[in-house]
Amino acid sequence: MSKEISYKDITGNLIVVSVLLLVFFYDYLNVYLGFFDEFIALIFTLVIISFLLFQSKIKLYKQEIYIAVLLLFLAIIGLLSNYITFKAGHYTEVEAIIGDFISFFKAYIVYFGIRLLANNINSKIILDKIVKYSEIIFYFLLIILILDVFFQIFPQYSRFGIRSFQLFFTHTSRYAFAFSFIFLMLFPKYFKKNNLFLLFILFLGTLSLRVKYFGFFIFSVIFIYYGKIISRIPKKAFLWFIGVVMIGVALIFKDQLIMYFDANSAHSGWSRAIIMNYSYKIGNDFFPLGTGFGTYASHFSGKYYSWVYQIYGIDHVYGISKQYWEFISDQFWPMILGQFGYFGLIAFMGVIYNYFILFLKQIKNYYDQSNYKYVPILGLLLLLIDSSSDAIFTQNRAVALFMVFGLFTNLQRNFNVTDS
Repeated sequence: MSKEISYKDITGNLIVVSVLLLVFFYDYLNVYLGFFDEFIALIFTLVIISFLLFQSKIKLYKQEIYIAVLLLFLAIIGLLSNYITFKAGHYTEVEAIIGDFISFFKAYIVYFGIRLLANNINSKIILDKIVKYSEIIFYFLLIILILDVFFQIFPQYSRFGIRSFQLFFTHTSRYAFAFSFIFLMLFPKYFKKNNLFLLFILFLGTLSLRVKYFGFFIFSVIFIYYGKIISRIPKKAFLWFIGVVMIGVALIFKDQLIMYFDANSAHSGWSRAIIMNYSYKIGNDFFPLGTGFGTYASHFSGKYYSWVYQIYGIDHVYGISKQYWEFISDQFWPMILGQFGYFGLIAFMGVIYNYFILFLKQIKNYYDQSNYKYVPILGLLLLLIDSSSDAIFTQNRAVALFMVFGLFTNLQRNFNVTDS
């Protein structure tokens, strides 16, 4: 018994430390943690393999099985596309394919690894620790923020004519995500008990002045005041509600969003608009499977500089050029369409849809009706909003959130509830 408890404690503490490092200190310690999320994915890959080899029956929800099948389909599409384009004379570096493959699937590998460990870890204790340390870190960040307001210790950039804050994070979006994560972790603890404190956390995130953060802010406020009502809405009606709110947010910030789709922005050489517009062309030209892993709008397509940028003549654009490609992976959905084609786009939308259904069922059937049930759906909304101008699904922040998703899903009392 003592060995079992010791194993659970060690594993649980490693998960807690991993989540906190990925969310709060990954960028600051990037020299040391640059491949930490990939390392975690490797560990959980071994966990999954061991379960597949040695466990006679693996318990997963129906939606999780659908997700696993769709992810396998995406893997096949990507590798098949690499093979087809290679036979057509377009060579993609093996390192780019492998790196992009790992980057794309690491968050889901971690999720399923956590899920398979459901009976080997105490997910409630792990989550309680993450909540505890997230609150401590919040007060730490608050103190630093107050000092930064008065003494300008960290870089501050003007957005909309106002100073934005990022503290020791490498970008304002990382700062915003940190406060979003703190809000998610503290939401179950303070929901209905101290809503003003939750609003204060959200307010501090707005100091990043990131447009996409305001979208998350709106959804969060709705859940703070109407969470109980939302939990009683039928699933289909809830999905329509999410869609309507997202359209409303898009209309509010349409001037900022339209630049991503505007052909004039592409013609003027704005890298994000170019990446978005050419993803449609690639999707059509390489219908229906795209160009494969490591070829378009991903980090590794820039690091090993893909042939796609050259054949489309966009290899001279600032931020996309071989000499300076820092803006290549600034978005997520162009990568999906470009690398996996329309079939891949539909498959990934199916992954997101099934996660929505899974989390909505948790809201309906959560075993103790606690406020934990709202966190996964809000976290998924955060990822979707961020993905509009960030490849967040392939980054360390997604790995941290999917670890949390797995832990929350483990809190269900049995495996039959959500299949009803």
